[in-house]
This record gives sequence, structure tokens and C-alpha cells, in this order.
Amino acid sequence: MSQRYDVSLKALFLREGDGVIRRLLFGSKVTEHLSTEQPRISNQRADMVVRTENGSLHHVEFQASNEAGFPLRMLEYYVWLVRVHQQHVVQVVLYMGRDPLRMDQAWTSPSMNFHFQMVNLRDFDAGVLLASEDWADNALALLARGEPESALEAIVPRLRAMRSDDQSWAAGTLVLLSGILGLEEKVNGRLKELGMINVMENKVLGPMMQQKFEQGLEKGQQNMLMDQLADKFGPLPAWAMQRLQGASPGQLQSWGRNVLRSTTLEDTLT
Repeated sequence: MSQRYDVSLKALFLREGDGVIRRLLFGSKVTEHLSTEQPRISNQRADMVVRTENGSLHHVEFQASNEAGFPLRMLEYYVWLVRVHQQHVVQVVLYMGRDPLRMDQAWTSPSMNFHFQMVNLRDFDAGVLLASEDWADNALALLARGEPESALEAIVPRLRAMRSDDQSWAAGTLVLLSGILGLEEKVNGRLKELGMINVMENKVLGPMMQQKFEQGLEKGQQNMLMDQLADKFGPLPAWAMQRLQGASPGQLQSWGRNVLRSTTLEDTLT
């Protein structure tokens, strides 16, 4: 999905919640966010990969438009994820596009029948999502079945009740999501009328929130790599923990590839 929406959608589900859409996408409570970076041979990156409280892995893709050959891309993700994590991965696609959903949720050949779940946000009544206590549901109600303008007005009281920093982030998320329907200017204008800061236009809060999103994703990479190293080499010494905690996203990705071929902890973290 376009990176323009990607960060905001990830941020919606990085926060705690137990809403309608979250349960459909992940099945149960998320306990860990995992790395989504593929090896250098591929230029694709999965949108979200998480581990839930029952130990299962879930891969979620966010789609704002129909894409030719999409099932084959999901198959490529599946093969990569199973190779990395050595277990089955449940795959769910959340479609939130303006156009009717036309993508298949399976890829078949004479020797294979591969399929995944497709959740069409337009199948959900906005009122159901607005009644939820999960902010992810409330924000996505803007793209569900119903009138976006009515959904926005129903969201306003929830926005007003938020702390100022949360309110700024939430307002910015709504503006971005409304762009999928071509209503970005209208929603942005309404929020400005209400005196709510648009985080995407704020020169101070914008970079701060972007950094917060990236830090959350980086933490998931660190946790995954620590688990892989501990499984292969045993309890990690202090020097290894310090190196992992101070590593850049690029270093974490490089070390993640080293795990597959290295024979010592020292060789892995070089």
C-alpha cells in the first residue's frame, strides 16, 4: 500500500485496543510486532506482521486500490514469512478503497491452491465501528459503509476527549485516511474549524509523531532478533543486548540475515 497511508494505518494498530477490525485482522490479542523487511532479493515489504497471545503469526496487508496480480504477491509474502519464522502465517487483507473490490483472494495453478482472507471495509456499517471503544474502529468508520461526513461528526466528541498530543495524532490520521475517498480537504477544513491541530501540517508535532511510529516498528525488529539469537545461541550476554538496543534499523536487518548462516553470536553481530 502507498507509504502515505501505510504509517498511519500501522500506528492505528500499534496502539492498544480490542475493536471489531482488530479482531478480524489478528484473531486475538497482539503480543509482539515483528520485522516486515524482506531480503535484498525482494523490494517488497509486508505491511504488518504480529505474534498473538496464542503464539500464532498474522500478516496483514492494507489495500486502498485494486492491484493486478495481488494474490501472487501475497503468496510471495507467505513463502518468505514461513521460511523466516518456521510456522504457518495467517494472512488477512484489509481493503478500504473507493472502488468496488475486484481482487481475488486466491491463487491457483495445476499444482497449488493458495488462499488468504479478504476483509472489505465497505461491508461494515459505519455505525458499528463508531460504537466501538477502539480508536482504530472509529477512524476506519470514515471509510466504511455510510456517509463520511456523518461519521466525522460522530467522531468529533471522541477527538475532543483525547489529550492534546493524542488528539493531534488522531486528527492527522483522519485527514490521511479521508484522502482515500478524495475528502482530504473537506475533513481537514472541518477539523480546523473545530480548532484541532492537523499533525501533518504541524512542524513540531509532525516529526515527533513520525519518529514515534518508527520507534515502535524498530522495537518489534529488536524483539524478533533477540528471540532468534536466543533460540540459536542461548541466553544473550550483556554486550550483545547493548549492541542490539543501540542498533539502527539497517543493522537489525543485516543481523537478521546473518542469523541464517552464522555459527557464532560474534559472527552474527558483526
